[in-house]
Amino acid sequence: MTELTFVGAAGTVTGSKHLVTLDGHHFFVDCGLFQGPREVEALNLAPLPVPASQMEAVVITHGHLDHVGYLPRLVRDGYRGPIYCTPATADVMEIVLEDAANIQSHMHDRGFHRERSHSLAPFFTVEDVSATLRQVKTVPLETDFTVCGATVRYHYAGHIVGAAYVDMRAGGRRTIFSGDLGRYDAALLFDPTPLQSADTVVCEATYGDREHPADSLEELRATLLAGIERGGPIIMPTFAVERSQDMLFAIGRLQKTDAQIARLPVHLDSPMAIKVDGVFAKHRDAYRVLPETPGAPFGCNNLTLHVTSDESKQLNDLNAPAIVIASSGMATGGRILYHLYRNLANPNATIVFPGYQGQGTLGRLIINGASPIRLFGDQLTVRAAIAHLSGFSAHAGQDELLRWLQTLGSTTAQVYLVHADPPSAQTFAAILKQRGFAATVAQRGMTVTL
Repeated sequence: MTELTFVGAAGTVTGSKHLVTLDGHHFFVDCGLFQGPREVEALNLAPLPVPASQMEAVVITHGHLDHVGYLPRLVRDGYRGPIYCTPATADVMEIVLEDAANIQSHMHDRGFHRERSHSLAPFFTVEDVSATLRQVKTVPLETDFTVCGATVRYHYAGHIVGAAYVDMRAGGRRTIFSGDLGRYDAALLFDPTPLQSADTVVCEATYGDREHPADSLEELRATLLAGIERGGPIIMPTFAVERSQDMLFAIGRLQKTDAQIARLPVHLDSPMAIKVDGVFAKHRDAYRVLPETPGAPFGCNNLTLHVTSDESKQLNDLNAPAIVIASSGMATGGRILYHLYRNLANPNATIVFPGYQGQGTLGRLIINGASPIRLFGDQLTVRAAIAHLSGFSAHAGQDELLRWLQTLGSTTAQVYLVHADPPSAQTFAAILKQRGFAATVAQRGMTVTL
């Protein structure tokens, strides 16, 4: 008998953990951190349904922290089994976990854990990350491997470099775990691999209640031109993995057609994003062929890379229009906090959020119009222009989720919706039911038989 328990990303967007129990053997599909408000982050401290030492495997879909960030804690608590992922995900995961460990240590040592976005003590250390990476085993796409008696295969999911969805066959039944599904017709990544058939689909529904704008590039153009007119820095909080590369590529395309944007200096102030650029260079089969321009990563000219702290501090006195791209994408940590601290109260500045902002994050507070904003112990009145560009999300929109599910060829599969705020999941469940699917919004702690 095969059972599935929803341990995380059920009722929340973050904390993806799906516990599969197959004839008494236990493994996780994804093992991520809860992120967001304090009450959500506190779920990281809840005991697992099965002790870490009794888990036999972990199957990872991709390298984002809300899918891999619990791994170092799992290993610290006694997990000694394999951690499966694609080759590109292994490289992304190393960058993401090491960066998260360093940020946690830095923020706590500096006393920033007292801020809303840094409420918990460091959850794992660099040493925990090193131990975790030693247990990683890579598996290419479209290659069968065995996990606790189940046959598992990775299929291309889009979303970020290395991302895959999981195809599990056990007991004569087939279960799909979407992980995070990417966009169709994306600039950098290929379309998600079509489904063939399934008895059960565990499907993300981050954007289950809405579609993305049709022309995200034009929306970015208008936002940048408005920022230039405003006369100050254009600050862009981005995820280091994929979003930074997407934004460089988009800015590069606009530089070719707009003289004002072509003259605009661009600063990538994210050591992590610069490392991820190297992952792209290493795994060229994981994304579309791009024109190579020497000195212009992802086609973006006028680009300056800021690796060291001293190089980052060069931006402290920036007053004229220039784009500053820095992590993290939801403003939960990293160098972006310093840029927000210097520019939120600047009436000439523009803050551009090109993606999803989780509930309880500083990014969500800002796009929702909160003012003042407490940051580094100070209350900052928001005078900068705030823009939110949802069209650059790496998550499939409602129409794209439907497009992927319709490649099943029938509506006989049971669909469990995860990785979504409750309104989004409930809206998408209703739409799926109208189309003939049996759709259920997963709840944390719920166990079902596959």
